[in-house]
Amino acid sequence: MQKHIFSKTSLGIAAAIAGAAMVIQAPSANAATFGPSPYVRASDSPFSGVNFSGGYFHLEDFEDGRLDTPGVTLTPGSANVLSPAPLTDSVDGDAGGLNGNGNDGHSLYSNGSNTLRFTFDTSVLGKLPTHVGIVWTDVGFVTSGLDGFGDVVFRAFGASNQLLAQITGTNLGDGLFGGQTAEDRFFGVKDLGGISYFEISMPNSIDWEVDHLQYGYQPIPTPALLPGLIGMGVAALRKRRTDEEQAS
Repeated sequence: MQKHIFSKTSLGIAAAIAGAAMVIQAPSANAATFGPSPYVRASDSPFSGVNFSGGYFHLEDFEDGRLDTPGVTLTPGSANVLSPAPLTDSVDGDAGGLNGNGNDGHSLYSNGSNTLRFTFDTSVLGKLPTHVGIVWTDVGFVTSGLDGFGDVVFRAFGASNQLLAQITGTNLGDGLFGGQTAEDRFFGVKDLGGISYFEISMPNSIDWEVDHLQYGYQPIPTPALLPGLIGMGVAALRKRRTDEEQAS
């Protein structure tokens, strides 16, 4: 029977390699927040310059009249997509050029709800998104304050349903209801531990719109040095084992 001998030195090398891998693979627990920031087209997203290679990224602009990007569920089901109309407030750039008006595009309407929740499905996506965001575009009637104005609250939750971050836009709006886009604002969160769902809410209204739902998974990059470090460690273990077996 072949005898396998591991010295304290060889075990120490293995532990060092495992420790290095654990440090690199462990995601940050701190969420980064984005917004509320002006947004008139997709290139205004803070995620537009992110490298999602090896992962995924989906942008839902609702221009086909549906929410049908993969792996996301909207609650409540009563929220609906608005078609081009005088009161529709889509992201400005969805209709082609920029003209300060969103009537010619599509948006997602709250339709009687204070809160919209977007939940992500790992059985479809493979991994929870690390980046999520959405654009608030308009508010109409309110239950307190002036019509056309209100606070917008964005909250993102982690893999264990823990609150990762909250962003509040105070008194957003312009008091107009004709599809104006200057008040459109992006809200988003990044967390490498994964985001299971997020909510966007208007405490004083059930008559408001959003657009450009976006979510992506960015793999944690492996430093180029790590494969070499592991290879050197394995070679050292094999040599040490051979030397000790020959000496026994």
